[in-house]
Amino acid sequence: MPETELQQSVWDALERHPVCMVTTVVDGLIRTRPMSGHVDRDNHRLLFVTHRQNGLLAAALAPTGLSIAVSEEDRNFYASVRCSAAEIEDRDLIARIWTPVTSAWFAGGPEDPDATLLALTPVSAEIWNGPSSGVLVAFKLATAKILGRAPDLGVNATIDMR
Repeated sequence: MPETELQQSVWDALERHPVCMVTTVVDGLIRTRPMSGHVDRDNHRLLFVTHRQNGLLAAALAPTGLSIAVSEEDRNFYASVRCSAAEIEDRDLIARIWTPVTSAWFAGGPEDPDATLLALTPVSAEIWNGPSSGVLVAFKLATAKILGRAPDLGVNATIDMR
């Protein structure tokens, strides 16, 4: 099924900015951490190399689920994406998406036994997509104030990402 324009905007932002904020719930507490992922758009997922034992994997696989956030301030685009999670045991795939930055976290390289893949599949997203020009935003705010209306600052929508 072809992507809608709004779905495409989320995927495009993730491809431009592979570091996103990953939020989980652990013992009733919200925990958010930055993580660098690999966009696997063909398989409708984001892949993260993570440690088996650092708690993220267990939190991600918990029934509370997780979300990721991506922002592009220069484009005035923001998205919060609810995802389902799965662990993938695939050393070849880990090696294919391995980066020099990943090596900083895993002394044993792609074969490090503590390295595993966390696959996140986007389920839904709330997006905010407004004009990227600060001048245009100021104009819309001023116009709305003069006319006594709420400003039109773009799209805020919740979309299905499946």
